[in-house]
Amino acid sequence: MNKFKLFSAALVSLAIAGTTKAQFDYIKPDDMDELHNRTLIVIVEAPADPVIEKLGKKKKSDKADAYKNAVDGFNKNFAAAVAKYWKITESEIQYKTLDEVNDITDKKNYCVMFCRSAKQADLSTSYKANHGLWWWPDFKEVAHDKDFSDKMTVLGVALLDKFDKSAPFYQFTIPDLFPSKADLDYALNAANAYIMYRVNHRKDNPKKLDEQMLKENQQTLKDKTLLIRRDWLDKRLTPAEILKVYPYPYMIAGPDTVARIIDSADAKYAVAIVAPYDLGAAPSGGLQYVQFAYNLEDGAYLASSGFPDMPSNPKATASTANANKPLITKKTLLDFVMYLESDDDSGGKGKKKGKR
Repeated sequence: MNKFKLFSAALVSLAIAGTTKAQFDYIKPDDMDELHNRTLIVIVEAPADPVIEKLGKKKKSDKADAYKNAVDGFNKNFAAAVAKYWKITESEIQYKTLDEVNDITDKKNYCVMFCRSAKQADLSTSYKANHGLWWWPDFKEVAHDKDFSDKMTVLGVALLDKFDKSAPFYQFTIPDLFPSKADLDYALNAANAYIMYRVNHRKDNPKKLDEQMLKENQQTLKDKTLLIRRDWLDKRLTPAEILKVYPYPYMIAGPDTVARIIDSADAKYAVAIVAPYDLGAAPSGGLQYVQFAYNLEDGAYLASSGFPDMPSNPKATASTANANKPLITKKTLLDFVMYLESDDDSGGKGKKKGKR
């Protein structure tokens, strides 16, 4: 397919996971053309003064040093993920600090990619000087501070000439507050695949595309080993209970093992991910979560549990308790297979496993 045609006149959703329905919008065709033709700048993160100040007040100078080192590690991991997965812009990729970005005069030649600390209200605003990563890896140290605990991390993409004027046209939540290498690999891989799907199906009904995508992709899940982080799995789910609702290959492993497999991009696996969905809707005032599975080979989404604007399995209603916890539950696994067809009891086809 001609690449110019591929990227022209695209209607792309703002986000697939991690923002409320109010955050959904569609990219203007001209914006997508511009994104394709511009030089991408990845914003290099700098340690945030408010974080250093908070850690200093706690008289933990070693923690401040650890935070600064972690930011350096984040920048290296971000650059590696962009180089490995981002295929949408074809020209040179540059890496600049926010100050360097703000000094650029020919803004219409560039687009920017970044990670930022986001409250719910931030998602509808432009990138501001106080955005960036406003936490550090050991989040428990500052979790009781309100201005840290009501945030999540998003990957954003914007045209530079609109960077300080309007909301980024694409924002995508990351599972962990301080992005790990696995988080960034996932975000770039899945974001690239999702935007490409939207571009390639721009003539289809944009409001139906998420469900259409999962209906098309979910058959692939049967041939993959579903990789589930042990700390995200509902402890009530025994192997016998899992088999009842998910009769396909799966593997439960610790975060380090999952991270190594994500880094390998092994085509054998699909990965179960849990990410924030909404900061304001939960009765407790905390985060709600959405669970989904993506194909490690190409970043394509294969399954979802509770996507915005998309029906969830009616047989697997979520409880408030589960919605407020980052868990892979029975409901999650039922939703993951809701479009899979299999032999029914009489040997016929067409039964949805999610209905069993």
